[in-house]
Amino acid sequence: MTTQSDSTPLFTHEAEPRHLVNYTHQRLRDAILTNELPSASSLSQVQLAKDLGVSRTPLREAVRLLEHEGLATVKVNKQVMVASVSPEDLDALYSLRIQQESLAIFETVRTTRKDRFTSTHEHLESMEAAVARHDFESWTNSHRNFHLSLVLGTNDRLNKSISQLFDHADRYRRIYLNDSDTNWAKSMEEHRQIHEASTSSQPARAAELLAEHYSHTACGVLQALDSEYEPTLTLGARTMAYSLRFLGMQAPTR
Repeated sequence: MTTQSDSTPLFTHEAEPRHLVNYTHQRLRDAILTNELPSASSLSQVQLAKDLGVSRTPLREAVRLLEHEGLATVKVNKQVMVASVSPEDLDALYSLRIQQESLAIFETVRTTRKDRFTSTHEHLESMEAAVARHDFESWTNSHRNFHLSLVLGTNDRLNKSISQLFDHADRYRRIYLNDSDTNWAKSMEEHRQIHEASTSSQPARAAELLAEHYSHTACGVLQALDSEYEPTLTLGARTMAYSLRFLGMQAPTR
């Protein structure tokens, strides 16, 4: 797929000269993660530069950053290929998310005072209000804040990895929800349960619920991508998250 015609450019925001690479990278990254640039689409660097209002140099640098992040590649003919949405990528992505975030939420709930979760409750309420309005973009922002408030703060390296993987999952979340009232309702109920376990100081339970929530999402997306694919990595990671209950018996709450 290619970008829109010259008369109707895909990207309309003006770039600031001092921040061309950052602007170009962020704009392309957002377009990929929101499926504005579809999975596996092939894009002309010349057209992309024109649509973004930048020269080829900042575009090339921005694409290198996307390559490093695994969101795009440059083909031999210098076309930019958007990373594919696939069962294999989904399985690997969600297995990593479950491993990292279940550990992080376990540690957060185990060591944090209850008043830490005041903002988490506010984010949950914002999510519920957005669902009632069918406002996906507002929900997306509150949803990100909800999850990251529960899992960030353990370690800088872990924080960076969790944040990046969370963003990469946005393409799959959009497939899972996709105006499905059933999936919306199921997702919100799972978020409420995670919040309840967190605020009631149940670290192992919170980790298990988070792992189940992510594995449910992954399996739901697979129904659209490939219903016969077995997400062995995701299911294995979920089993690993369950083992935290034994650590919970040994690790006193501080």
